[in-house]
Amino acid sequence: MSVRRGEEVLRVEGVSLPVQALLGALSRVSGAFRATDAVAPAIDLPPPPRPLQAATSVQMLVALAATEPPRERRGRAVVAVDRGVSLLERLHAATLAGPVPSALLADLAEWADHFVPPDDPQAAAIARDVEVRVRVELARHERIA
Repeated sequence: MSVRRGEEVLRVEGVSLPVQALLGALSRVSGAFRATDAVAPAIDLPPPPRPLQAATSVQMLVALAATEPPRERRGRAVVAVDRGVSLLERLHAATLAGPVPSALLADLAEWADHFVPPDDPQAAAIARDVEVRVRVELARHERIA
């Protein structure tokens, strides 16, 4: 298909029939019409968004740290409880081997002193069970010693 445009002839191939009809009609339009004659309606566009500012205040950083995702919070709680369980396992192995080292009892006492139950009710129940067992073992070894 070829379209005449002033002195130029544009040759276009592989164009669908409806597009050919439209292009053919455009070539017959009088030269009096120009796109510059049409006035575009005025549109109020919103201002472009401002770029994000970097967090610079200490309060903002503290607030972001306080909004720690629950998965990370649970992960930290699991690590703390797992430490208590591993201390209990070491205590059990030491008890079977002979006298319990005082450093192990000091580690158990330190874990029990710094124990903070997690916010999650299910994890808190398990953590409290571990804490009770640690405290029972500490009481038992203090009586033996």
